[in-house]
Order: sequence, then structure tokens, then C-alpha cells
Amino acid sequence: MDEKPTKESFLPCSIPLFLFVLLVLMSLLLLIIVIHHIKYNNYSNYGTEINWKIYPDLKFYSTKKQQMEPERIPWTHRLLQCGYQNQSFTPEERLEGTFLMKMIEWSKPPNPAVPFLKSSDPSHVHFVILNSAKTFYVGDQLQVMLRMFDFEGHPKQYGGDYLQGRIHTPALKAGSAGTVIDNQNGFYYINFNLSWPGKVEVSVSLVHPSEGIQVLERLREDWPDRVYFKSTFKLGAASETTVCNLCLPQTKPLCNFTDVRTGEPWFCNKPKKLPCSARINHEMGGYEQKLLIGEESHYFQSEVNIKKPILPSGPGYVTVEPSPRTGTGLGECVPGKPLHSPSGFYYNDQWMSTTCNIQRFDTPASITDCFRGKKIYIFGDSTIRQWFEYLTEFVPGLRKFDLGNSKNTGPHLALDMNNKIKVEYYPHGKPIRILPISSQHLPFIANKLDDIKGGKSTVIAFTIWCHFNTFPVEPYIRRLQNIRRSILRLLDRSPDTVIVIKTANVQALPREVSLYNSDWYSYQLDLVLRKMFEGINVAFVDAWEMTIAHYLPHELHPKRIIIKNEVDVFLSYVCPLKNG
Repeated sequence: MDEKPTKESFLPCSIPLFLFVLLVLMSLLLLIIVIHHIKYNNYSNYGTEINWKIYPDLKFYSTKKQQMEPERIPWTHRLLQCGYQNQSFTPEERLEGTFLMKMIEWSKPPNPAVPFLKSSDPSHVHFVILNSAKTFYVGDQLQVMLRMFDFEGHPKQYGGDYLQGRIHTPALKAGSAGTVIDNQNGFYYINFNLSWPGKVEVSVSLVHPSEGIQVLERLREDWPDRVYFKSTFKLGAASETTVCNLCLPQTKPLCNFTDVRTGEPWFCNKPKKLPCSARINHEMGGYEQKLLIGEESHYFQSEVNIKKPILPSGPGYVTVEPSPRTGTGLGECVPGKPLHSPSGFYYNDQWMSTTCNIQRFDTPASITDCFRGKKIYIFGDSTIRQWFEYLTEFVPGLRKFDLGNSKNTGPHLALDMNNKIKVEYYPHGKPIRILPISSQHLPFIANKLDDIKGGKSTVIAFTIWCHFNTFPVEPYIRRLQNIRRSILRLLDRSPDTVIVIKTANVQALPREVSLYNSDWYSYQLDLVLRKMFEGINVAFVDAWEMTIAHYLPHELHPKRIIIKNEVDVFLSYVCPLKNG
């Protein structure tokens, strides 16, 4: 007679029933964990695992492609809207753009339209210094906290406000920028490094409320042509002027002036009678007005909620004692070092780097000794043209050669024949808000870099940011990708070439200026610039922190003492450890 099967006879290898059930449950639990990891963690891992110091690692990006969260609209779609049809993007460049756009995403208010009285009001806010009663020493960290309130005096439950903070000792002409942490719930913390002894005061300002930033984002996306440009076309006695731009609406016939080497696009409305080849110049056109709707104008009031100081609750300072520890030497300034924050501080009106020894070039002879036998190329906007002007004014032997160009446009050339020094300045290529200038005098930085042989006697300094503030971020990313590609080629053929990048700087923000050239726009571009050149053998002059930390009022074109400090940092990379 056949035996009836028992429950145990179905179990593999005669495992007891309770052990079999336990193994099944453990397997199911492991499967759930793996599925959860795949579903929720892969995209965040992309942001944390990328080693930007070794960028560009093309194979690495290719392996990450399948792990990226699907895009709703690729960042390159905006480029196509702005005329970048002739561009070819590598998979790595596409991934990088996606990462950068994700990196600069800003916290938004919960509702697209917030009543003005519910928006951030700095007059209702006070900051408090945490642990203010403790004894602070040089090298310690100081932290302040604040909670944002609205105009009705109610605490806010969301973040997204743009704050700036600094510590300073006026008697010592000392100052340093702070790092803001947004808790996304109305609370903010600002961290400072204490770098000098004495009475150290804290200053905090609301640059823009979160509701105002929401408007700035809308303007950047919906009105990329709110700053427009012009070109004159001339043939014989006939002359016409038309509107030009990067993101130019294609409602009329266009002249296509896309650069054949970089693929960087530029368009002008076609003249009615003259050919496109008759273009002779480029110039600033104007600003579109009346772009704000509803209550939006209330978010941009100079004495109310734009760069409005926030007062302390209790003492707004601490007393810092000298450090009992002995500091270590920083070493010479060499390209390739990461740019930390804070990157330095002022003491006695001199910028002290946290990463290397800044040399003081206080005499014309010290700059001449540094530049002897060198070719210096300076590319960018008027904020780096200030370097050229400082050098030619301060060093008598560096004589400006008259090229017949306006002081405020360039290009410019300065020579010291006896010491074989040549300094050239070129404004960067379009878009650039500038007085009338010949089209041939606006080279793209990438093209100029490709034309430079390089070597130990070649020095390059550039900046590019301010004139991209009114455009979507995507064209800026693409411009930097083109520039970086040329830098890598230059360093491959001439590794001894010194390349220095000046970052953005803060500026005064009257109401109208804030709609087109806000510090928030500049801050976003500056984040992109720093990230894209990490791990490459270039140096930085951190003009952003150097202008926040200084006691002088913010200006687009900083005063001479700040420019002098910027140039000292620049020259410290050109001639490290040479005393001025």
C-alpha cells in the first residue's frame, strides 16, 4: 500500500518546516530591499559617487547612463530652442548637463502665487549666535540661526530665501564670507570660520525672498530675450540696424551668424534690403520693460526685501581668542587645488587664502619681475578688464598700445619691450552688453585658446558669467563645455601653461538691476562654473567671496583695493612664492 505523502516529503533535503519558512521569509525580505534600492537610490547615488576630480572620465559616464532617472525634458531641448541645432553632444556631456541642472534646482514656495503679506519680511526676522557665551578661538566655527517670518509676523514653513552672510572686524579691516544652510522649513543656519582674534561682528542680509526668486526663475525661462542687442549692416551709402540675440524668436527672416568652429549660435533679424554679409558691428540694444505681473513688483523693493540687513537678537558679535594651537604652512599657490569655502579672508585689507600663500605685489617692479618674458592673455567681461586697467595704470613700464578701440570695449594691448612682456585683453564673444564694437573683435574664448601655442611663458586669465545672467542656464553650460574642451587640448599640448579663472562677483542691486543681473542669477552660474572645472589643472580667483567679505559696498565693478587683491591672487599662481 502506498504511503501518504507528508508535509516534510515536499521540503528539499529534509529541512525542518520552521527553517524552510524562515528561509523563504528572509529571501522575500532581501528581494524587497533590492527592489527599493533600485527604485529610489540610483539617481541620488549618481550625484554622490561621481568623482569630479577626474572629469572627464568618459567611460564612467557611459556606465552611469542607464542608472539616471528618466528626464521629463532633456536640458538640450532648451538649447535647440535657442538655435543650437548644429551642436553634437556626447553622452557624457548630456549627463553632465542633467546633473548640473539638478544641482542648481532651487526650493520653491508651495504655491505659484503667494500674497505679498505672506512673503518673507526681513524686518520681522532676527538672527541669533549659537553658543555665544562660550569661549571662541581662532580656527573654531561660528554658527548663527534665524527663522524667516512673513509681513504679518507669522513664521514661514518653507525655505528658498537667498541670504548672504559675513563676519568682520572693522578696526582690523578683516572679513570673511559665510556658508548658508537652508533647512527647507523656514529655519536657516550660517556657518563661519573664525580666522582672526578680537571682536568679530556678524552681518546677515536677505538678498531675495523665495517668492522673488520664483519670479526671477520665471523671467529667465519665459523671457530669455528680455535683454536684446543690435547690429548695423552697411553697404555703400545704405545702412540698416536690426535686433539680434541668442534666443531670437523666429517670427521674421533671420541672419545666421553661428560660429563655424564652436557651433555657438547667434542671430539677427535680416535687413530688409541689405545682405547678411554687410554686418559691421555688435552693440547693446536695450531691456524689455513691464515684465512683472500681479503682485510680483512688491517682491523687489530696495529698502524692503532686496539686500535688506537682518538684525541680531541679542549680541551680534563674539570675542575670539588667539588659537593655542600652532598653524601649519599652506605652501605655494599651484593650479589644480580644489576651491574650498571659505576660500580665504581679509586681514588688514589683504586677502589671505586658506589653501596657499598669497604673495604681495606692492611695487611695479615686483609685477615686472613676475611677468618678465611672458605673454598674458585676458578674456572676459568688464570685471576682468579691470585687471588689465589696474596693471597698465600701476606698472609704468607696461605701456598701453593704442589700437583705436574704446576703453570700455577693447580689445587692448600693453607692451613692455625691455622686459619682453605682452598683455592682451579681449572681450568674450556674444552675448555681451557692450558699446558698439566690430564683430571681429568679439572672439569666442574657446577659439582663442585653440589658437594659442601655450607653454611656461604663457598665462591665461578669463571670466564669463555676467552677460549670461538673463539667459537660461543651459546655454551657459554649453559655452563652458566648449571652453573646457579647448583648455584640455591646450594643457595636453602645453602642460606648463598657467590658466586662472576669475569667478563671478556680487554687486549692488537696485530694483531694476535685480530683474536682469541679480546676485542670485550670478550665484547659480558661479556654482556651475566651479563644478565644471573641478579636477582640472586650473586656478581660481574667488572674486565671489572676496566681494562678499569686504567692508566696501557691493558693486559690479569693485573698488581698486579689491581689484588689487584679486590681481595679487592671480599673480601668486603665475609666480608662486616670489615676494613682491
